[in-house]
Amino acid sequence: MGDAMAKGGKRRIDRILDPSFVDGISDASLETLRAKREECDEEESILSYERSLIHSRLKILKGELDRRATGASPKSLIDRLPELLADPDVQHRGSFPKLDAPALYENPKRRVEKLVANDTLARLPELSEEEINVATSALDEAEKEVSETRKRVHGALNQFIEEIGRRVGADV
Repeated sequence: MGDAMAKGGKRRIDRILDPSFVDGISDASLETLRAKREECDEEESILSYERSLIHSRLKILKGELDRRATGASPKSLIDRLPELLADPDVQHRGSFPKLDAPALYENPKRRVEKLVANDTLARLPELSEEEINVATSALDEAEKEVSETRKRVHGALNQFIEEIGRRVGADV
């Protein structure tokens, strides 16, 4: 759904990132505000998923470089996967977790797998240090782009949340 097409062939993410998406927010109906908030929320969820995929691959690649630096056996990387992929410092925006079915995540999954395919991870011990560094650099760059896009989506999402809250609070 992240690449859902809108009228005129524009992807939803492109519409959300366009400054005009929040134009007229104070005059929009509550129904329109809620619909746009939901669009932002879905895109944020997709971007978060993509960012998690990138981070997981980065942790695995960097774990392999660490393993090589210490001279540990290739088996130790597999043994360390739970430790490498654990995320004790996860921070949330303070929102409740989603209990409904997730949005379509196939597009971000494909984008990340183009950078570092599952097959590449399976052959990790065979890769040269240079190949791992190239893959890590590509993932680092992708992470920066996704994080910047996600930050911009949060900006729009917050505007809709604040406007809805202002109106609902005024009606009480």
